[in-house]
Amino acid sequence: MSRKPDPMRLLTMARPASLDRGSSVSADDLLVKAAAEAPAEPGRRRPRLLTAFRLASVATAVAVAAVVLVRSEGATPSLEPARTVLLAAAARIETANPATGRYWHTIGQSMAVGAEGQAPAGMEPRLVNYRVTCTHEVWMAKSGRDPSWLVVTAQSGKPLTEADEETWRRQGAYRLGGCEGPGVPGVGGVVPSPPFAVRLDDELAPEVSYPQVGSTHVTTKEVMNLPTDVAKLRQVLQGWTRRSGQRADDESLYTQATSLLSQLPTTPRLRAALYRVLADVPRMRNTGATTDPIGRAGTGIELSGSGRRIVIDETSGRLLAAEERDARALTSWTALTASGWTDTRPALPTRIIGP
Repeated sequence: MSRKPDPMRLLTMARPASLDRGSSVSADDLLVKAAAEAPAEPGRRRPRLLTAFRLASVATAVAVAAVVLVRSEGATPSLEPARTVLLAAAARIETANPATGRYWHTIGQSMAVGAEGQAPAGMEPRLVNYRVTCTHEVWMAKSGRDPSWLVVTAQSGKPLTEADEETWRRQGAYRLGGCEGPGVPGVGGVVPSPPFAVRLDDELAPEVSYPQVGSTHVTTKEVMNLPTDVAKLRQVLQGWTRRSGQRADDESLYTQATSLLSQLPTTPRLRAALYRVLADVPRMRNTGATTDPIGRAGTGIELSGSGRRIVIDETSGRLLAAEERDARALTSWTALTASGWTDTRPALPTRIIGP
């Protein structure tokens, strides 16, 4: 004798057991409960349409619950606001060793994309697009009686495309570019092959003026005397921007803070204050876990809409790198591999640019 299959039983058997995960009431319980609701009057048979409707409703409820469960289990946690990350970095770096010395010494690598053209006499130069990478050191003297130095230990320029390389070779295969990037002092003019040193002196060589915060030329004394109170620090930085004839806005604050964090002598308390200045900039955005241009793990914090980003080590609060990009790719970056005070004098190469 044949028996008609029970549709509720079939639905229960067809439903994956994994859908019950995370719920104290299983889909089987929901089906049994639905079947037990509102029993038919004695002697009257429940309309098949109503039974089918109840089965469809329960199946839909189970499916919706499953989708919600799967979505909640697979959801990616949202990133912390940039402000939270920057304030945490400030709290960590503020407790670093406040030691001082004769020189603020930084070691770093940089990359920049540029364009230039040279040609023999009588031949019109065509621009060559290139990428130049550089390894450098900055020796920033605490006293104005000592000179400050940029020491370039390695440099390599390369045309970007085959067409650029063809033009470059036709024009004499000259040395391409200098050391450039966010937080790298300008070299200025034609540079020799490394290693070489550039004297950074405001009075004797204005074209390589140093120190410089953003677009503003400042003195070592002004840098060393910057306040650590956030409101006062912001006021001084904005005043420096106006002094150079520029508009004081979010971008100028970002550029100034990056300059100070990446290349200039600062105390732990001042570095913490600079992070807090950035934390108050509304356009700062956390881009999440990343690696800097030389492969170190960190967290990216960008100034939204500017193409500029810093990468920081959340564990220590150190600035690892500063980057600039256009719509396609990185156009320049500087990665710091070491920084701190020292009483050691720089060991300069024999080739020196400047007075």
